[in-house]
Amino acid sequence: MKQYLRYITLLFLTLCLAKISSAQDEIEEPIHAVKVIGRAYKDSIKLRWAPASSVSWHYANKYGYKIERFLLVKDGQLLDNPVKRIMLSEPLKPAPLNEWEPFAETDYYVPVAAQAIFGESFEVSTNSGGDILQMINKSRELESRFSFALFSADISPKVAQLSGLVFVDESVKKGEKYLYKVIADVPSDVIAIDTGYVFIGVDDIKPLPQPREMKAVFSDKSVMLSWEHRFNDRYYIAYQVERSDDGTNFNLLDKLPMINTRKDAGVLQDLMFKLDSLPENNIEYFFRVRGINSFGEYGPYSDTVSGMGFELFAANPAITSSKVMMNQFVQLNWQFPDSLNYLIKGFEIQHATDDTGPFINLTDTLLSVTERTFTDQAIQTSNYYKVVAVDHGDEPHPSFPYMVLLIDSIPPDAPIRLNGNIDTLGVVTLNWDNNIEPDLLGYRVFRANHKSDEFSQITKDPINKNQFIDTINVKTLTRKVYYKILALDQHFNPSEFSDILELKRPDKIPPVQAVFTEVITNEGGIQLSWVCSSSDDVVKHVLYRKSEKSNLWNVIRVFEMSDSITSFNDTIATP
Repeated sequence: MKQYLRYITLLFLTLCLAKISSAQDEIEEPIHAVKVIGRAYKDSIKLRWAPASSVSWHYANKYGYKIERFLLVKDGQLLDNPVKRIMLSEPLKPAPLNEWEPFAETDYYVPVAAQAIFGESFEVSTNSGGDILQMINKSRELESRFSFALFSADISPKVAQLSGLVFVDESVKKGEKYLYKVIADVPSDVIAIDTGYVFIGVDDIKPLPQPREMKAVFSDKSVMLSWEHRFNDRYYIAYQVERSDDGTNFNLLDKLPMINTRKDAGVLQDLMFKLDSLPENNIEYFFRVRGINSFGEYGPYSDTVSGMGFELFAANPAITSSKVMMNQFVQLNWQFPDSLNYLIKGFEIQHATDDTGPFINLTDTLLSVTERTFTDQAIQTSNYYKVVAVDHGDEPHPSFPYMVLLIDSIPPDAPIRLNGNIDTLGVVTLNWDNNIEPDLLGYRVFRANHKSDEFSQITKDPINKNQFIDTINVKTLTRKVYYKILALDQHFNPSEFSDILELKRPDKIPPVQAVFTEVITNEGGIQLSWVCSSSDDVVKHVLYRKSEKSNLWNVIRVFEMSDSITSFNDTIATP
């Protein structure tokens, strides 16, 4: 069997990718069990099983498997006493080596599995003595034998039969459902292996699904194929991809089927991907895919997808100049190598009022590959253009944005109806009517503490809303604050200032204290004199008195500022 080791090498690389991608930092304890699946046919039921660990596979090959069947349901009724039947007179084991040899030339999975089961050694040569794959193989030879044998049985029905991992029950009837038990006939004192179960009947026959959402993305002499995998994962273990250059005669891309080498814990991959190199660009190729299940059956082909590879771009368009005509039209000129015209389908012209976009396509259809000029008749004051070359794969290749400004010396109108308010915390809210100029850029806000002062700009950049929030200090002797605004267009032409808005600050500062200047006592009473508060917002002064024995201050008299009184003779004070 040594002459077939080249097939083992190919399979080894495939399976090692799957193992490495799903390896864990810590080796989990293997589960010794038999896993069983069943598939219904018109007049039979086929069982396929596999041990869940390399150790259970090793001993099950030696001792074989027993199969029991229980009739549980008949004509839709659950039986009170299930009917048991022993399906095999002797445990089922791998066939002797001489029964494998006739199939070795026609099915190259046969020598791979035979070497895994019967070979004295299972070392795979990769022509590199220090290859990490050899180290993995040597340290885990039993796991390698196990993986190769089961993979071969999954792909090849003949290998599954010779390996003793398949059984066909032809004694089934319609309207009946059976519980099958596949038992590893290994003595319990050697190893305990859980029994596998499957519940199935002839009426459970189902066709295999077609792979869906087949897509192809073409590039330079290559194509990335993808198709839906999440739905098909429970049906297929591998896929075959085929290619054709005429849409009729298809050939396999690879002799080995394609398997999912990524099995993240708890995460099911949505799509399968296949990268293929194309012999030539600009030639249409056709692709299709079909699945292979664990019974070695092939499902229906997917829909066919097609396309052409194309040479990658060596240059993008570049806008070289523009001409503004009558301040109403813009003529763009760009350059693109004539030698690369065959790479593209044509040009698009895109426009925006800002260099960050969004850019809108101005051309309903592609411009000719030989075109190098375009005239825009619906221009605005500020314009940004891109010329986009579209290749045969409909991929865009844009130029850098190019700015075109019209001559504009007319400023916007001055903002009107400026109003606002200040809350107790000093937050100022300003509002005004929006300007209607189409080329309006925004507004600048100015502030001063006195109407006659020079106003300072308090907006770093023009604001594009007709509202502004400011914060001022309310603990100050300055009683008022003043605002005015102006508008800017996209050429930074400033409008006249708006009318000045005067706002009163909330009064958080108490008035300056009044000061007694003279106190004279005589038989007629107590003569008091004082200097009034110097604060300009004082409206009255209140005179209080209390006796030595009292803590309560009583109001004697209230003096309005309009009275201009600065003295008082208290004639009722107690001697």
